[in-house]
Amino acid sequence: MSTHHAPSPVLSPARPAAPSYVGPSTPVVLAVAVAVGLALGVVDLWWSTSHPSAWSSVANSCAGWAACAFALGAVLRVDTLRAAVAAVVMLAVAVEAYYAAEVVLWGSDRWILTSPVATEWLVLAGISGAIYGAAGAWAAGGSWVRAVVGLAVGVSLLLGDAWQLVGRDGVGGGVGGEPRVLVLLALVMLAASLRRPWVTIPALVLSLPLSLVVAAAFVSTGVSI
Repeated sequence: MSTHHAPSPVLSPARPAAPSYVGPSTPVVLAVAVAVGLALGVVDLWWSTSHPSAWSSVANSCAGWAACAFALGAVLRVDTLRAAVAAVVMLAVAVEAYYAAEVVLWGSDRWILTSPVATEWLVLAGISGAIYGAAGAWAAGGSWVRAVVGLAVGVSLLLGDAWQLVGRDGVGGGVGGEPRVLVLLALVMLAASLRRPWVTIPALVLSLPLSLVVAAAFVSTGVSI
């Protein structure tokens, strides 16, 4: 009987599992979120105080900042979770950058950085960033259902704010051009998706009833331009 043994198979070292997401790395995503947040906060303060207009009023509103969260989630082209986290980080940084710029440029007291108003905006940053950052990622994704829902959520945000402004002050009331700006931005959001008309059309249809829900939410919470 032979005493030779068959050679043992050589096992290759285990390779680390590849990440399940695509797009830029997480540090890059967070760095972009911080940079955009700093720019948003400082530019928003400068614009709303130095050049007041319907456009700067919308930019300085909850809907305007939530729309920025949606845009960031769509542009980053990352998974839903990281898009939501990036949007929350961006808005939180923007809030503190806004009030820090007010301290530096206007000489306001530093307590404003932790004031009740700043805290309220930070809470809104967490809520709206998580919702609309994820919606932006959905709108830019490959799933038809998610793309339709995500785009509809983004469009309904702008239309809903326009509805509640008109409902509050009337078409000929004290409202400036903010509703028109909001509707125009909603149309731009839809136009950006026209390369996928099978997403744009159903998203527009879905956004109409959703905008009524958004308008009711703005009215009930008292959040407005």
